[in-house]
Amino acid sequence: MPDLTTALDAVTLFPDRARVTRRGRLTLEPGQHRIDVTDLPLALLPESVRATGRGTARARLLGLRTEMRHYVETPVEAVRELEARIQALQDDDADLAARGEGLAKSIKALDALAAESAVFARGLVLRHRTPEDQGALYDFLAAREQTLQSETLALARRRRDLAREINRLQRELAGLQSARPRQRWAARIEVEALSAGDLEIELTYLVHEARWTPLYDLRFTGEELEVTYLAEVAQGTGEDWPDVRLTLSTARPALDLVIPELDPWYVGPRPPSPPRGKMVAARSMAPQAMAAPAPAGFSLDLDVTAEGPPEMAFLEAPAAEVSESGVALTYQIAGRADVPGNHDARKVTVGTFRLRPALDLVTAPRREPVCYRRLTGKNESPFTLLPGSAQLFEGDEYLGATQIGHTAPGQELKLALGADERVRVERKLTARSVDKTFLADRRRIRWSYRIEVENLRDVAQTVLVRDQLPVARHEQIKVKLEAADPKPTKQTELNQLDWKLTLGPGTRQVVAFDFSVELPREMVVDGLPG
Repeated sequence: MPDLTTALDAVTLFPDRARVTRRGRLTLEPGQHRIDVTDLPLALLPESVRATGRGTARARLLGLRTEMRHYVETPVEAVRELEARIQALQDDDADLAARGEGLAKSIKALDALAAESAVFARGLVLRHRTPEDQGALYDFLAAREQTLQSETLALARRRRDLAREINRLQRELAGLQSARPRQRWAARIEVEALSAGDLEIELTYLVHEARWTPLYDLRFTGEELEVTYLAEVAQGTGEDWPDVRLTLSTARPALDLVIPELDPWYVGPRPPSPPRGKMVAARSMAPQAMAAPAPAGFSLDLDVTAEGPPEMAFLEAPAAEVSESGVALTYQIAGRADVPGNHDARKVTVGTFRLRPALDLVTAPRREPVCYRRLTGKNESPFTLLPGSAQLFEGDEYLGATQIGHTAPGQELKLALGADERVRVERKLTARSVDKTFLADRRRIRWSYRIEVENLRDVAQTVLVRDQLPVARHEQIKVKLEAADPKPTKQTELNQLDWKLTLGPGTRQVVAFDFSVELPREMVVDGLPG
């Protein structure tokens, strides 16, 4: 039976690989048949290949196996076309090189003829030639030399352009070719047809060299934060994915699906250390960790209908349909997508949604006397925001790039919007003293600080002021907050202090606190303020 022609239908893309679905249809007569699906990419994981079928023919699957096929020519059509174009251009360049050699010989012969000036002069003396004949000969030699030089120059330019085009095509070919371009996987499906009819074969397999990473565009409009969730998809399997149904999955099939068990925890005397030379040899023989094979993924077939935009409306980006599969989420991209097989990245829109975050200011003047604006809002969308890069805008003004951490639906999202120059903050050391009376051979050092926050805006501002006390790492060192006005809103076990202040328009507020460190008289401690 001839090879079954299949077409790519759907791709489920994971963060580090992809599950590809191909479909093909054929007509079967009763009996056993071997159906070959060829030209499968080298990036295929053979243990992941699965086959199913349905149709008017009653049939059963007898077996499925994969094998490596070797070709005289590269089977990928795009690669074959590039190789043919490169070969044709190289042939054209060879023709031009031959013409260049002919021109060089003509110029050499012309130069030899022009060098015989003594013979031409003798002809004039012997009256075998007239001065007019001699002038016409010189004019012919000059005109012929100019023609040959012009042809040589034009030929060199054409060869230079050809070399550039050949180099470009060779780079493109290198991007399409895999490490072993004349080999491809093939799948052999053995079926038994119990009745005649049509049968549609569905072949699925996992491939590596495929990925998707999240990207975000964030635009703050003063009251809302518009989040555009993008996905950058790329694959280098050498096989293009034209017009496929694309599903993005947050699952990671590369993780080992084995529940860890605890082994006995043995303790005993340490064995004597071997000589250094033997240690180095032992290390060099240590086995390398091998990654466990990944199980086959599972894709969901979802119907998505995109509504057409109304007249004179802004360009809309249809949102992906979200589904839950176990502990992972899948995003069915609206429409169909084209993904080339040469690692060229493409961006698709997962979805667009809006949040209503709260805006406040955060400052840590001990590190930097600047108030930073911060957005805090709950992710009320159905999308899980994976860690990725985000481009942040306020209105039409670009603020810069930031990072978004893993944020599930219902979790809080925090973003920094940059410094607010109209809310000023200043931190000063107002006092430092050492107790002159020593108790039990100990001494106490005391520091006093003052933080002043001023709101120069015409609206009220909420400011979170952060500071800290030292953290003792020795039992003989005691750190104590002696006084604080106002009292901190929060104090952590690591002595981090928070004050939540509300400043009216054009007002200022002061935070003052004192702390002490008590330690043995002769102990030298690093890290204390001056």
